[in-house]
Amino acid sequence: MIPLFPNIGYAEISSAGTLNDAMGSAKTQLPIQFFKLTDNISGNLTMTNESIHKKIIIDTNGKNITNSSGSPITNNSSIDVELKGSGNVQSTLKTFNTAITSTSNTGTTTFDNSDSSTVVVDTDFTFDTNLTSFSGQQTSGNGVDGFFNTTFGTYLGGRLLTNVNTAAFRMQFNDAFVEDNPKGGGLIVGPGGGGQSGYTSNAGRSCSPVVPSSNTVSGGFRTMVWANAGFDPRKGGNYTITILLDTSDRARVVISQANDVRFILPSNGVIPDAVTTTGRRMIFTNNLAIPVVLSGADPFDGVTVASGATSTANISAADGSFDITGTVSGSDGASLPYAVAPVNSGTGGINTDAYTGTLSASAL
Repeated sequence: MIPLFPNIGYAEISSAGTLNDAMGSAKTQLPIQFFKLTDNISGNLTMTNESIHKKIIIDTNGKNITNSSGSPITNNSSIDVELKGSGNVQSTLKTFNTAITSTSNTGTTTFDNSDSSTVVVDTDFTFDTNLTSFSGQQTSGNGVDGFFNTTFGTYLGGRLLTNVNTAAFRMQFNDAFVEDNPKGGGLIVGPGGGGQSGYTSNAGRSCSPVVPSSNTVSGGFRTMVWANAGFDPRKGGNYTITILLDTSDRARVVISQANDVRFILPSNGVIPDAVTTTGRRMIFTNNLAIPVVLSGADPFDGVTVASGATSTANISAADGSFDITGTVSGSDGASLPYAVAPVNSGTGGINTDAYTGTLSASAL
């Protein structure tokens, strides 16, 4: 039975929507608005402002109001909505997400439903990568070759040949004339690199890795020598390779066979950590009142960030794209479950003096 009282607008609510519309244009002009739930509500109940309203009541009647995408109530009235009954009124939204697909992205992105938590993408991170192709470079027989220059001096690791004096280094040599018979070619590796795989030169010669026969430092300059490093068919014998920097920091890769040095050419290989490249740094700041767990593996995965704290990911690529999801969990001290949306998202308030159900707690 629907109670009839003067000056009271009464409506039964079974679905989400605007309460003023459910009350009807005539009854919504009455000073007292009374809404009674007859079913569980999934979504949002909105109350717009009417200056004539003096009291607004929502009786949950043991039914729940839950919203998985935001706030269960939006009260924009100038007076409070009074909640009654034992039904739960909760936001069940526990995650926020933002994805930027542009690799050129930099700057600050602010997340929705996160109390303005942010991620900043900047270029304050560099990383080193291997140089694996130096085809066309030329060894030198007697002096400084124009191809191996100061840039290659940096690639090799400077005067102490830091990037050569390591087991990961390798340099492969090809025969300048693939028609040679016997066939030419060679392979040198860094100290401890003798277990590396062999190499078949362009002419078809099978080359085993050769480790340095001499490795000395004098006056701040390292000189590394590989005896019997490979075979030069035009000279009719094995050759020795010497690597060092000159006093102008130009790289020299010197072959022992004099005069015509173009019978043996460096091709590919590995100079570890030779090239310094600008990557991306991503800094997430959690402005929520509680910790949040970041997931998505782009770039954060299973990372917990405390309230007010930051987490940083360094990206070894010029790629500012990301896909970050934040998730909250747990309950507050009153056992109210946390959500990333408030119970009421409107400009007005709610009164819970006569309410016995369970609200959600805002993590904002």
